[in-house]
Amino acid sequence: MIKTTTWKHNFSNYINLDHINANGHQHLQIFQPFASKKIRLQLNNLYDEKPLEIESLEIYTDSKKKVLVTKDGKESFTIEPRLVEWSDWIDFNLPAESFLSIDIVSPTKGIHTLGLTISNDLIRTENTDPVETKYFFGVSEIQVKTEHSHKRIALFGDSLTNQGNYAAPLSTDLETIFHCVTANYGISGNRLLHPGHSTSQWSTSFGEAGFTRFDHMIADYQPNIVIFMEGVNDLLHPGTGSPVSELPSAEALIKAIHLLKKKCKKHGIIFIPMTITPAFGNINGGVFAWSDEKEKIRLAVNHELLKLPNVIDIASFVGEDNKLKAEFDYGDHVHISKEGGKQVAKFVEEQLIRKKMI
Repeated sequence: MIKTTTWKHNFSNYINLDHINANGHQHLQIFQPFASKKIRLQLNNLYDEKPLEIESLEIYTDSKKKVLVTKDGKESFTIEPRLVEWSDWIDFNLPAESFLSIDIVSPTKGIHTLGLTISNDLIRTENTDPVETKYFFGVSEIQVKTEHSHKRIALFGDSLTNQGNYAAPLSTDLETIFHCVTANYGISGNRLLHPGHSTSQWSTSFGEAGFTRFDHMIADYQPNIVIFMEGVNDLLHPGTGSPVSELPSAEALIKAIHLLKKKCKKHGIIFIPMTITPAFGNINGGVFAWSDEKEKIRLAVNHELLKLPNVIDIASFVGEDNKLKAEFDYGDHVHISKEGGKQVAKFVEEQLIRKKMI
């Protein structure tokens, strides 16, 4: 049997949020593509300074057949600060293409080690509003044992990936139609060249620079394919919370992306970059976040990206006259809407098929 990651979502440090787990209970439903008899959960307390106490953790697809998840044989356990640990392997009859329900009872309040989603396609919380941001804690990865290996695809980027409006429907198709497995390595607010460094209340959640965390992703997930979508925050943030001196040149961004491509080649990974989408009209912290200078940099970077063999020109698909088309605009002129995300997912899927990647 082969150990297979069937779901993985990047967690970050939301130190500014103190209301998470106010009621001491969390219910999640996470899509699982493959049938299995063995399952385990990754439990994440990486960014907190206090233990994450788990009084009980139950999984089920049928509410009448709940199964307790244990760690070191114990039904109640603690994840110590700054650690990521695994539960025991659990005997569990997991059907293919089902939503795994996860109930966590925990007395720990004010949890800051969190995942984020807007889409309900892969991750469903108790709040199913299609446009609200949802935060969840505890479980950041699911592994099962399967008879066959599966191609691993990492979706690496910022909030456009993390929020899931394009990434979740794309992952669903890649998993159910093409029998790949996917992992969401998006971090909202993340920049390629700089770590979180801003007057924004969200600064700590922006994470380390994408250029360095890319290495962690390779070592941790060992993907066969990386779909890379990052760079817009490198242009948005300077002057709107981050120092304007951190606005990179087009040459700096291009060089970094080429180095990521080389890292992938070294490890036998196919690198699929996507062009940087437009953000004209965005207001960040009450300040207009875009400028002619930033647009020139974006266009220069995209011009060079289009020379790469596996590039997907997402910017031309969602943009027109240097701004997002209305049908793709979430409302802030940067992020992709739910319906627009479905179109983006189909477009990327078609490109992967055309390039014979899947």
